Amino acid sequence: MQALDLASIMGAPPDFLAPVMSITEPLARQQYQAKLAHQLGNHQCSSCEEAASQACPAPTCRQPNHCQHNGSGQHHASRQHNISGHRMGNGKHSANVQHNACIPQQASPAVCTDSCAKPSLGLILSSLPQAMPQLDPDRTIARRSAAELTAAEFKKQYWKTDTPVIITGAMDGWNAMHEWPSLQWWNHNHGHRTIPVELGTDSTNSWRETTMLLQTFMSDDMQPSVSRQPDADAAYIAQHPLFDQLPSLMSDIEQPELMGGEAMQINAWIGTEGTVTPLHFDSYDNFLAQVAGFKFLRLYSRQQTPLLYVERGQTTQSAMHVTRAQKNISAVNVEHPDLKKHPDFAHAKQLECILGPGDMLFIPAKFWHYVRSLSPAISVNFWY
Repeated sequence: MQALDLASIMGAPPDFLAPVMSITEPLARQQYQAKLAHQLGNHQCSSCEEAASQACPAPTCRQPNHCQHNGSGQHHASRQHNISGHRMGNGKHSANVQHNACIPQQASPAVCTDSCAKPSLGLILSSLPQAMPQLDPDRTIARRSAAELTAAEFKKQYWKTDTPVIITGAMDGWNAMHEWPSLQWWNHNHGHRTIPVELGTDSTNSWRETTMLLQTFMSDDMQPSVSRQPDADAAYIAQHPLFDQLPSLMSDIEQPELMGGEAMQINAWIGTEGTVTPLHFDSYDNFLAQVAGFKFLRLYSRQQTPLLYVERGQTTQSAMHVTRAQKNISAVNVEHPDLKKHPDFAHAKQLECILGPGDMLFIPAKFWHYVRSLSPAISVNFWY
């Protein structure tokens, strides 16, 4: 099997890598982060659209302010810091800390104590991961430009024939492409919200689910992965209706135009490097849009089902809430199959791809797919 070069993997000309890789240079990265920090400092209150007071002045604290209206009609900036249950290296949890101070808009802001100071967080960079899977050129999913693909052509060539395709350029106008790769942006705007997080992996029998503040997830889970710390644990906000919880995020994305109509459900996927979604299928047509980071996928058509060893046991939770009772999850470890236990899987014919920022993959209904994050990553999927 001949491995594709990086430019071929991403469907781009060789000079594509130059601007992408430049951000990995230390000076360029510092300048970019400084610019982003300046932009975040100009926060506008979402409820009254008047400028909120500056963030906590403690050098390492970047908690957001939330503008509120009091009974007299005046605006107050309510500073809230909620640090809850941080996981520490010794496996213990730190004490909960809360700081709440309502300050007049023109008054001097309260200073956080060291107990709530948090370091500035990083970016999910657009540079290609160091370890890339080898793709079979004969089984790589085709790529089409959104500018050259009409809805009628898409439905004729791909939707009606159940053929996966990667659509490029469809996300160029998304605000999410510029804002969401910043962990600091999530902390600043939504860090106080509580979200469900899956920790560990099924393969190591360490999978478990918990809830935590989004700022805790960003600082304790995403940041170590962004910094490529060797002992970083896998953590995933998986198949979560984040747009129902945070409706303002809808203004940062656009629904695919090729299908027409509204998606029946939109989910967010935010996770560290190394998260794995086991081989399964969904009952809906699916557009998987990659906002930040990179993911490796293998897909199998429904005709391959007899070779995939479908689980038929009792209903249990997997790493992405797939239930075995629905008979839509495979028992095969796709990248490391046990061919003594699952010999027929050796004859299964797959398609595969690597999704990068700005790629949108069409996955037909009931098309089996396996997903592994090659880096910290953020995705949005639309079910039709």
